[in-house]
Amino acid sequence: MAADFLITPPATAPVVIVGAGLSGLVAAQALHAAGRPVLVLEARDRVGGRTLAVPALPGSPEAEWLDLGATWGWAHHPYLTRLLAQLNVTPFTQPSTGATAYETPQGVHRLPHPAGSAGYLRLAGGAATLCRTLAAQLPTGSLRLNTQVTHLRQLPDLQGIILTVEQAGQAHTLVAPAVVLALPPRLVAHRIGFEPTLPAPVRQAQLATPTWMSHAMKSVVVYETPFWRAQGWSGYAVSQLGPLGEIHDASPASGRPGALFGFFAADPLRAAAPAARRAAVLAQLARLFGPAALTPLAYHELDWTQQPHTSAPGDEHPPQQVPLQGPTVLRQSLWHNTLHWAGAETSSSEWGRLDGAIEAGQRAAGQVLERQ
Repeated sequence: MAADFLITPPATAPVVIVGAGLSGLVAAQALHAAGRPVLVLEARDRVGGRTLAVPALPGSPEAEWLDLGATWGWAHHPYLTRLLAQLNVTPFTQPSTGATAYETPQGVHRLPHPAGSAGYLRLAGGAATLCRTLAAQLPTGSLRLNTQVTHLRQLPDLQGIILTVEQAGQAHTLVAPAVVLALPPRLVAHRIGFEPTLPAPVRQAQLATPTWMSHAMKSVVVYETPFWRAQGWSGYAVSQLGPLGEIHDASPASGRPGALFGFFAADPLRAAAPAARRAAVLAQLARLFGPAALTPLAYHELDWTQQPHTSAPGDEHPPQQVPLQGPTVLRQSLWHNTLHWAGAETSSSEWGRLDGAIEAGQRAAGQVLERQ
């Protein structure tokens, strides 16, 4: 490992943001706009964190990419609404016209009332388009992918923080005047060492705070058209049988190609071979929407419990209750106001959602600017 060095970070040294998900990139954008240099470190080979969209079909234009990660916003989300306007991104309303399919052991029931997804907002190109756009606006050289932070050490006399990072199997150190942790708190507890050790209430809050979406597994099935609409179905379904417990119309705004996505329930199939899961999903969609569901153009799936840069021990099961906001202690700066928290789990507004991630990123940037 490269030798540590004790120096006072120059005034031009960048604030380091750990994590290039939505919250971290929002913090980076706010600091850059205020004239502060930033360096975003991301362990993955992409930006976006828990926002991830994939082409519906090989070669599909970006407007037809489909979400395998975070998906929705709502009109009452102020931070998301303002960011969309700032980035000149226009959402569209998820299709919800038609009947709901409710599957029980007795069969499929057609419920004529509006779909449970009425009013859900989606973005062309998936929610990850926010992160791609924010990252593209950062100065050249201010984003490093495939870079994992493993240790933070507080320097004496307000000199800043030494970070140990791993890149391509090599350990390096760098010094920052301030660090923003834009990762799930539980993941931080398991992946990053601190010197000195963080206070006990902070460590307890880190381990006790569930990671939004870390237990989820999603599948997206692509068809030539959204054939279910012609049959009067909304594409929204709830099932007691599975393997998908909840299903939505995931089609792009244009309606082509058609797509259905669903969340796997706590089902043994999550551990089965991919071919077995695909067959079970198609059989379920055929029960719900007819035999046309058996002949898709493509099938995609992602199990977030298997994503090591998202899920930590304890995250593999759904939380018993979803917090309304993050713990207060995870919104407070540490180490003489040089260490700050961001991330959707620390939000004081919409815990875990896109809006909460944005709010937390802006709050962390404000703390840096106020106290540095």
